[in-house]
Amino acid sequence: MKLKNKINFLVLLIFIGFGAGTAQAQFFGFSVDTAVDYTVAPDKVTGGTLGIINPIPFLPNFGYTQIEFKDETIDVDEVNKKLNSDVSIKSYSAFFIIPFPVVAVSLGGGVGELSVKSTFSGLSNEPTVSKPIVEAFTKIGLPFWNFLEFHMGIHVIKVSSEVDRAKAFSGISEYSQAFSSIDTKKDYTGTLTTVGLQFAF
Repeated sequence: MKLKNKINFLVLLIFIGFGAGTAQAQFFGFSVDTAVDYTVAPDKVTGGTLGIINPIPFLPNFGYTQIEFKDETIDVDEVNKKLNSDVSIKSYSAFFIIPFPVVAVSLGGGVGELSVKSTFSGLSNEPTVSKPIVEAFTKIGLPFWNFLEFHMGIHVIKVSSEVDRAKAFSGISEYSQAFSSIDTKKDYTGTLTTVGLQFAF
């Protein structure tokens, strides 16, 4: 008899939990996240993600990711110049929210583009190299009341291929020898960590 009561109580908790999660999902809302870290960024990363939440079952929600950071400076000692690069990643995504009794889990994916704009000391041109990317992510949220949720996101971003930051400059005859002994290629594939809030209304 005790076992039956425990089972009934567990079923009731699950029902209430999923009912609360479902009720919470029946709102329009939006989420705002800030970027905390990107594994291939040497220093600070700026930007984050935005999301639009809808209350219609089985209809995906939509998001946008944009981050920017400065890559490491490469010293080209042979010609006493420096190579600098600004990196930008933008993507559009779709995701689903899976409600649980205590937490909410989001699963999604998207596509976008990585852009690397480079400058070389003394030259006015700023060539940009672009590569397509794919993104997969999950967010784990802790709801507070029915209209506010705190969450953390993990975004895995895969860039199609390496980027040669100096390609536009190494083709210039007076600098080709200087770049021949320097590795200026980099794979910008990495993991982005975000934290943010979701608001429902």
